[in-house]
Amino acid sequence: MKKKVLVLTLALVLALASTAMAAVSFSGDFKATYSMDSFRFGQKPYKFEYNLNFNVKASSDDVTVVGEGDEAESKTNWEFSGAVNAEHGLGKYKLTLNDQWFTANVWGNGQELSDKATYFGMIKAGKAADEMRARVEVPVVDMATVTLDFEQPNNLRTFVEAEVSGFDIGVAYARKNWSTDAEGKVTADNVVVVQAGTKIDAGGVSIAPKAAVGLDIKEDFGMAFGVSADVGLSDELSIAASVTNANEKWAKGDALDAKNTVLSGTVTWADAALKASATVKQTLVKDDKDKNTNVIDLDAWYRFSDKLDYADLFKADKWYTNDALAIHAFADLTNAKLGEVGVEAASPVMENIWVKGFAKYGLYKATPDATEDVPEPEAVEDKGFKVGADGYIVVTPKLTVTPFVSFESLGKFLTAGTGASYKIGLSDTTIDLTLKRVQPFDDDYKGQVSSTVSASIKVPF
Repeated sequence: MKKKVLVLTLALVLALASTAMAAVSFSGDFKATYSMDSFRFGQKPYKFEYNLNFNVKASSDDVTVVGEGDEAESKTNWEFSGAVNAEHGLGKYKLTLNDQWFTANVWGNGQELSDKATYFGMIKAGKAADEMRARVEVPVVDMATVTLDFEQPNNLRTFVEAEVSGFDIGVAYARKNWSTDAEGKVTADNVVVVQAGTKIDAGGVSIAPKAAVGLDIKEDFGMAFGVSADVGLSDELSIAASVTNANEKWAKGDALDAKNTVLSGTVTWADAALKASATVKQTLVKDDKDKNTNVIDLDAWYRFSDKLDYADLFKADKWYTNDALAIHAFADLTNAKLGEVGVEAASPVMENIWVKGFAKYGLYKATPDATEDVPEPEAVEDKGFKVGADGYIVVTPKLTVTPFVSFESLGKFLTAGTGASYKIGLSDTTIDLTLKRVQPFDDDYKGQVSSTVSASIKVPF
């Protein structure tokens, strides 16, 4: 079956490539990997694996002009992107059609488009599509936009959005999970949401209030509402607060739950060196106080350079590109009980050497080894700590070494290893090596010791 899918996909690629009215580009990569679940070379088995990814992008040479005057916009009539891989055949794909009167997208197999939602997520069409999805956007007389989102096999969401006298006004309708029983009776969830929002500048203070009301249409109407306001007190300080409520007749929607009232507030300070935020979320469940929750999240970042955005300071592929020390401290509590608290820091320590470290304390889980008496043990939950460090060392312009080590108190797991990346010739193609050892020192987890060796090369084209 996979071979058939691969053949059909390649046929589609060739058809696109041979289309006279299309601009087509190809790219991809081939990856070969050697791996062994042991350090005992010559005694334990090893294996070779490969993966081939093939990407195609095609677009029409014809262009449609949408709009008039200064607002005129040129759009390609159609665009297609898709991927083929050796394991699954057809991978992510997306087809976009642009017309003077509409824009349509068809996508699937893990491809993402964009989220489409009302305020507070009362109706939400997610961006990800495992199966084929379709979405059509139709502008109406330069005043409103109608969006239809089709999620198979039985979900349709419609959004109407307009701007009137400085107000963003919207109406949305969702018909979900419809079915027909043996007697021909049709059942479905039908939800309607009306919303409005605006922005106000009051003496240098920006205020963005929003409100939405949802109606779950059935014999006993369900209802939900939400109100919020984002207030920018200065360039550095902002406050956001919201309240949402759904009554007991409200069917579980795309975001809100029945019988829940949620109060949320966030304060954020951000300047060139410091960003700090505090969020409090209180959930009140009608007639079941035991399910009430209070969650507090605290975060603070301090950076000695603005080379990287706050969001990139500790990303796996970004932290070692910084040119100064960066620190992140955080804590979260649920119902006045500590969830996790910790700190992480990353910094260059000398030319071509960077180090990142972390320390965390909180409530963690680990599953002990199976035994004859307990063949399927349950996970153990206990308070403990985790510490670790990563290095990034540019030995030469061709060789990079990335050592790592960490320790977890629950199970007494010690993980250590190193990665290495060597550039082939003068290209960016690399041979990547990883050595990893996991050693638990608690007798209840000693069966989870592991050693891994892998080497791979990925050739892009």
